[in-house]
Amino acid sequence: MRVLYVASDQRVPGRTGGSVHVLEVARGLAARGHQVHAVVHRDPPAPEQEERAGVVFHRVSWWPPHRFFRFRARSRVAAIAQQARPDVVMERYYNFGGEGVSVARSRRLPVLLEVNAPIIDHPGSLKRLVDRLMVVQPLRRRRERLVREAAALVAPIPEIVPGFARSKTEVLPWGANVELFRPERRSPARRSTWGVPDGAVVVLFVGSFRPWHGVHVLEAAARRLRSRADLFFIFAGGPRSHPATGFQGRYLGALPYETMPEVVASADIGVAPYDPARLRQLRLGFFWSPFKLFEYMASSLPSVTIRRDPLTEIVRDGQEGLHFEAGDAEGLARALERLADHEALRRGLGERARQRVVERYSWARHCERLESVLLRIAS
Repeated sequence: MRVLYVASDQRVPGRTGGSVHVLEVARGLAARGHQVHAVVHRDPPAPEQEERAGVVFHRVSWWPPHRFFRFRARSRVAAIAQQARPDVVMERYYNFGGEGVSVARSRRLPVLLEVNAPIIDHPGSLKRLVDRLMVVQPLRRRRERLVREAAALVAPIPEIVPGFARSKTEVLPWGANVELFRPERRSPARRSTWGVPDGAVVVLFVGSFRPWHGVHVLEAAARRLRSRADLFFIFAGGPRSHPATGFQGRYLGALPYETMPEVVASADIGVAPYDPARLRQLRLGFFWSPFKLFEYMASSLPSVTIRRDPLTEIVRDGQEGLHFEAGDAEGLARALERLADHEALRRGLGERARQRVVERYSWARHCERLESVLLRIAS
């Protein structure tokens, strides 16, 4: 099957969760024997076209360059479709996208909409207010038209798609590359460069430091544990590298993605301390795919995260990790102390975490399920 995968606002390769997602999905489908043409964003001097991991990547741009104008890439996507002659189109949904759906309509091809963020407006949404002020609600009408034209959708939870489309929506979480993220990537040398004391337990956070990622909760927990010389906190991501103050640890700043398997495997505990109250869109449900959790688990780290569905289904309390209440720094500190004090518990949770992510949350498993949807709508 020939697949045209339109993700025009994502840069591949890149450091964001979106760019990793697009790369893994594209090469995962290619590994299953499909011809994949992926449309991604171009920043010079990156080539307009190249083959990587069995995928032909086509890089496009538009003017003005803001992603609000992504729909203006339609003519370039149409030219790529003319060259690739796809059997099916898959578009990564964005409010101001739709170029893949448009090209599929003109070529009478089935289209799969990949939904990673809400299509519907959350309570109190500024976008909803602006739309209603325009009376005819053009934004809502546009995105609902895109949904109606899609033969199927995939989404991490059904609550973020319009009610009329849920019957054709496949619930599909993200995953981890379990070949790259492995416990064997652990590096004593890397721990040494961080300044980790001999025998200390390394607690790791990976993320972009957005307010709702809960870095402030982990920092507060770390300050509560500052008297423990056997705990060392590593924060991978954020604006810059510097030593921690108020507790034992280090901020690494932004890192190249290719270094992350070794970084994650060199820790002992992974933490995903989300604070959903700081992101109003999460009132619809926890739609944000917990990338960090999957990679912690693939690296055999016991994971500590909040008591919120679907996180509690991914990391089960007492089986692959531990839970605490969102925003509760004291509860997080207690969970970290429990793991720090019991090496056998850490090892057992980590081994089960690796097994669970390989069986249920790998990119290979994701692409297997995605393939079944694509084959169904293309038949």
